[in-house]
Amino acid sequence: MGSSSSRPRKGHEKPRHLPKVGSPENLEWEHESHRSVVFGSTTKAVVIGGILLVTLVALLLLTL
Repeated sequence: MGSSSSRPRKGHEKPRHLPKVGSPENLEWEHESHRSVVFGSTTKAVVIGGILLVTLVALLLLTL
């Protein structure tokens, strides 16, 4: 039997490596991951923002 190091590694089709800590890419990655945790998907955030905007405009028009 061969050792585990003699076997070829299974690769991924699109490997993703994390950027180095402190680099601009790392800061952008952290910002995007934090935003996705807080707001969910971008589409969801846009829909919620649109609903809030329409509601605000409707309330302003009703009070005039």
